[in-house]
Amino acid sequence: MTVGIVLLPISGRWRIIGIMKDGINQCGGSGIESVDHFDGVGIVRIRPVVNKVEIKRAKRLIVEQIPHLADIEFPKRPVEDDGTLRPLFIGAFSKDGLIGAAFVTPGIQAAQSFLGYFSASAGAYQCAELVRRTVAEVEGIAVVDEYRRRGVALALKRYIDAWAADHGACLVLSVPTNEAARGLNEKSGHRVLEPDVLLMLQVVYADGGPCSLPFALERGQEAGYSCWAFLPIAKPGGMSVRAGQCPSVASSPGVSGEEYFAVKWETRDGDGNWIATTSRLRGVRADVMD
Repeated sequence: MTVGIVLLPISGRWRIIGIMKDGINQCGGSGIESVDHFDGVGIVRIRPVVNKVEIKRAKRLIVEQIPHLADIEFPKRPVEDDGTLRPLFIGAFSKDGLIGAAFVTPGIQAAQSFLGYFSASAGAYQCAELVRRTVAEVEGIAVVDEYRRRGVALALKRYIDAWAADHGACLVLSVPTNEAARGLNEKSGHRVLEPDVLLMLQVVYADGGPCSLPFALERGQEAGYSCWAFLPIAKPGGMSVRAGQCPSVASSPGVSGEEYFAVKWETRDGDGNWIATTSRLRGVRADVMD
């Protein structure tokens, strides 16, 4: 299965005219034949990288622009697409070659955090595997200087969301480390949290009922400023992972005098509207549900 996005320069900007899946346009726009009328000038195609040379170039671009990612263990060769999330470089290609790149992984960090809280609990490893399979983590997006402010990064971001949903994800996470990255996430519809709140995750059943206790994800501060961003991307048919935010200090006293954290869970309906619900957590560890 091949998925690609085609963009055309219209009035000096870039517009997505089609998401191509197995050669079929998925966006109701012009098909691939109409792109040929532009003779290939100014066209940017976004797709997974396909060989070692493209991987090397994508890695170099990302590490040059986001130096703190240099220690990540990047794949050295393409991983076969088996329909599930996998470590993946996604490239933006123009007539000049690779002009943008992104790196996305399964929810490895989220799964490790889950086990850090609940490894001794029954069913913990099954839940951690669900987290790994259904949470996509965006490690970084980079665009060469001369193609910035043309919508290429936004197209990469939207492609990641579409690709992740097509590969079994219900949630996409990322960590913006500057105002430009924060704005990119906001423009693409992701919920961006403030730096002083915790990102909370919870494994839930199809009806939204809790299957696990909530747990917090940590984030590094190697690049200085950072915050969490997330987007629910699919309505799952079974168990899934929901995301929300929690203040980093106790927010209100309980009836018995205990202090509680309020967790604001956020999902989206079929029209893309955000829906918020609130639950309470007891104690400073924020890992015990009331």
